[in-house]
Amino acid sequence: MKKVFLIFILLFIYSFAFSQEPKYRIDGKSYSQQIYDENNNQITNFKNWEYIKDFYISPDNKKMLVYHKPDKAKAYLMTLYDLESIKIIAECEPGWACHDVKWTKDYLIKVWSTSGGGTRFEYRSYEDLSIVREVVSYNPFEDVEDSILINPDSTMRKIEFYNYSDGTEIKTIDCLRELADKNIFAGWIQINEVKKVGKLKYEFYIEGNLSIEGREEEEFQTIIEIQI
Repeated sequence: MKKVFLIFILLFIYSFAFSQEPKYRIDGKSYSQQIYDENNNQITNFKNWEYIKDFYISPDNKKMLVYHKPDKAKAYLMTLYDLESIKIIAECEPGWACHDVKWTKDYLIKVWSTSGGGTRFEYRSYEDLSIVREVVSYNPFEDVEDSILINPDSTMRKIEFYNYSDGTEIKTIDCLRELADKNIFAGWIQINEVKKVGKLKYEFYIEGNLSIEGREEEEFQTIIEIQI
């Protein structure tokens, strides 16, 4: 009976906490769409026929980023709002479609796909949305728990580790050197998979061809483990 009562209390606390999260929506007439909160407070003040592509709320519910396009405009805009004062903090023309937004203590990270198939992480200032730092990867691995962003760059035959929260580089690993330590002398390589196997510990699944004269067509598969 005590266990049932405890479970009930935990469920009640969870549902109460969840219900306290503000809800936002796009609403209004077809020619005058705006964003409102659950109390019908109007957050945006767009002109008629503004197209609201998407909006993102910070985890602390204090900021909102809106991706939108004014009527007859050629480019989209990103507008950052202070949800406590319901005022605009900053606005900019991002250049490309916004795929996702991450929120860190010091930076807003705009994530988008490049025309070449890669992913770009733009670290933008909360003050004016200017780009402070960029990280580009064709196959990024995001370890949000330990604040690590990994770029396994098969073309350059290296692995780059960044601090996820601010985009600063932590370490770069020379894959050919790591493979040579395993007595594998590689020419062409492909980093196929990344797995987290512990606290700041990662495994990289690599295949490729040898660089040894007369054995260039010989293929290999192996795993290298990196501890940050």
